[in-house]
Amino acid sequence: MAVNAWTPLHEPIFLDTEVGIYCSLLQIPLIPRQVSYKEIPLTDSNFESMTPKRREQHAAGRYCLNSAIIKADIHCEKISETYPLKIQTKTGVKPISISHCDSFAVSVLGLNQELIGVDIESKKRKISSSILDQFCSSKEISELIKISPTERLDTWMAKEAVSKATGDGMSIAKEITIEDDYAYYQTSIFRIIRLEYDQHKIVIAFYYSDSSVDN
Repeated sequence: MAVNAWTPLHEPIFLDTEVGIYCSLLQIPLIPRQVSYKEIPLTDSNFESMTPKRREQHAAGRYCLNSAIIKADIHCEKISETYPLKIQTKTGVKPISISHCDSFAVSVLGLNQELIGVDIESKKRKISSSILDQFCSSKEISELIKISPTERLDTWMAKEAVSKATGDGMSIAKEITIEDDYAYYQTSIFRIIRLEYDQHKIVIAFYYSDSSVDN
């Protein structure tokens, strides 16, 4: 019996961001489908070992990324399989990032940035006080403990986006400081962009080189 090829549930949705940043969003089916993924562009070499649910998420994220590449009118010659994720183009290396939750996948492509990261979460997700010490400093915990579990999500997502931009993962989360629309990690400054779509939050972090920002 022939298996149908994977197709997106809809065409990717592009969200307005900074000039030179392409952010695309795609809904993920709640129940994984019995489909062929052979035609999905830019897939990882370990794709076949993924669970059915993870394959749907991965396919949606890579489809979003490919759509952003097309919209940016550039040609991807190669995608890295190590972090931070980047693509090789005829005009040089461009940073990318992909994230997903149960409902949506999102990808970002930065044409003029050195590093970029993205995170997406349901607005209903709660960050328990019991895990604050895993990603926050003592000072941050004393402030976050006063607000609701859903309000803490903003800090979690900003740190997640920065950690993806650097490629270091959330092991560096306690070293990242969030102040309004900026994040600080070691000697680096990142701009934070916060977006919303269909009861979900999207946070983008990109390396910011403006030395006029007071650290």
